[in-house]
Amino acid sequence: MNEDYNYFQGKDFRKSLAAYEHMVATGEPAEFDSETLTDIAEYYAMNQRMDDADRCIQYALSFYPDSVDPQIFLSRQQMFYGHRAEAWRICNAITDQDDREVIFLKAELHFYFNESQKAFDLLLQEYQKADDEEAPDFLYDSIALCKDYGFGDKAMEWVTLLRNDFPDYDEAIALQAEIHNYRREYNKAIALLEANIQHVPFDTQAWLQMAEAYLWLEQYTEATEATEYALAIEPDNAQGILMMANILLDSNRLNEAHEYYGRFLKSFPNDERANYLDAQCLIDAGQYEAAIQRLERLAQTSFTIRGHVLSYLAFCHAQLGHDEQSLHYRQQAEKEEFNNLSSLFPDLYPGPDLSINPDDLPF
Repeated sequence: MNEDYNYFQGKDFRKSLAAYEHMVATGEPAEFDSETLTDIAEYYAMNQRMDDADRCIQYALSFYPDSVDPQIFLSRQQMFYGHRAEAWRICNAITDQDDREVIFLKAELHFYFNESQKAFDLLLQEYQKADDEEAPDFLYDSIALCKDYGFGDKAMEWVTLLRNDFPDYDEAIALQAEIHNYRREYNKAIALLEANIQHVPFDTQAWLQMAEAYLWLEQYTEATEATEYALAIEPDNAQGILMMANILLDSNRLNEAHEYYGRFLKSFPNDERANYLDAQCLIDAGQYEAAIQRLERLAQTSFTIRGHVLSYLAFCHAQLGHDEQSLHYRQQAEKEEFNNLSSLFPDLYPGPDLSINPDDLPF
């Protein structure tokens, strides 16, 4: 996702997106390759604009019916819907079964449908078949996929293999730090990066992983400095902007945090996590009306944290003296499996806490 953020913020992608949306709005024809159209569909999907994503991918298939990228998009879409048979049918119907992205699709389908060993076997087999030019990139992406699906131990095993097999592959340094952070081994991440930063002084990801480790350790000065290095290298790096916002929020610099969340949300207005954290920032600053605007959008689109969003809406309206609206949202939050009502309204809800740790929220 982090790479997606930065790619979708890039000038080339933004130019393509603008050209596509101009074509849709005016009907004037324009030329796009299948990869670009699939990227645009992915961008829409990431921003919960599923109708736009479907329209774009069908447009891509109308011109490129045998292209790999749109078919991968459709297979993954069926995967997320839980339609195993259809996801595999689309995958297996792709003409070029040896395409690298098709291999990763198959591995992801195995992961998603709880067949992790089949995914491990497939990826390791393909890595062993790859030549020395392609092998490190293939294993790098395999490691990232393992981590994304929660297999931190396997990711660490393979990143160790990657660094041993290709000691000059410096991209693996930040990747190993990312895995340490995922495993909550923050001091190990910092030690690794400090020992190797001279090899990757302009690696934005290395600095951001260092910032994340310091943030979890609540060493905000060090986290801020590491993020500033990352943003000096890439001033518009979306992940860096979001990292700075999170650091400022956690260190109670609320106005500055809101400014950074706003910068991020200009590019990704429907990002669930950023909207949620910015709403918390506004609530902590007593800006309840502005927080309500953020939360109302989330209440319409979010399913994963709906109970928390409704609870905060009830709280904001209560703070503004809107008793009827507050009651409405409290009643809605009560229907959700998880909510924040006991912490926000302890006098009204003295029972067991039905909230979940913010760090465990399923963003």
